[in-house]
Amino acid sequence: MEATKLIFIGSGGHARVLISIAENNNILKVEGVFDHNEKIKSLDGIKNFGSYSSDLFKDATAIIAIGDNQLRKKIAKTIDHSFGNLVHSTSVIDRLSSIDVGSVVMHNAVIQRNTKIGKHCIVNTSSSIDHDCVIGDFVHLAPNTTVCGGVKIGFGTLVGAAAVIIPQISIGSNVIIGAGAIINQDIPDGATVLGNPGKIIVK
Repeated sequence: MEATKLIFIGSGGHARVLISIAENNNILKVEGVFDHNEKIKSLDGIKNFGSYSSDLFKDATAIIAIGDNQLRKKIAKTIDHSFGNLVHSTSVIDRLSSIDVGSVVMHNAVIQRNTKIGKHCIVNTSSSIDHDCVIGDFVHLAPNTTVCGGVKIGFGTLVGAAAVIIPQISIGSNVIIGAGAIINQDIPDGATVLGNPGKIIVK
């Protein structure tokens, strides 16, 4: 079987983890990374081709390998390649859940039944998303987050490492939830939430 070709936009630590996911799958091949930083010649043996070019690797699919939600959103508008997905083999994804283009699911993550993951999301290491959740585009769930059943998370939101969102909560767009926070109330757009229980400190 011919390998599926990938290119990554970005060459930071997040990109290195994505390379490790691709290396874990023998039907994926990372052709190159694109990063305008000329000091970076290669990333874990993968050549950096500099600023993005739509003329290179036209038969490859792209992943925006950048952790920052707003930067992923900005860059996505500039990419002519089709977007792919990247899912580590140790993750568990129910057959009735869906993952939209550009999204990545990392080591040991769990996505339960009837959950929808939007475009260009990051489901980071050992995150758990329970049944019937809706995760909007450009969301980042940091390592060890727990999203209980029936939760909705809006566009561009960051859920910090080891945060917990209890069942049936609605989180707005462009929200920042601090590491370790426990979210037991609905959160409006643009808020920053810290602590246990989570308290809104910015609206």
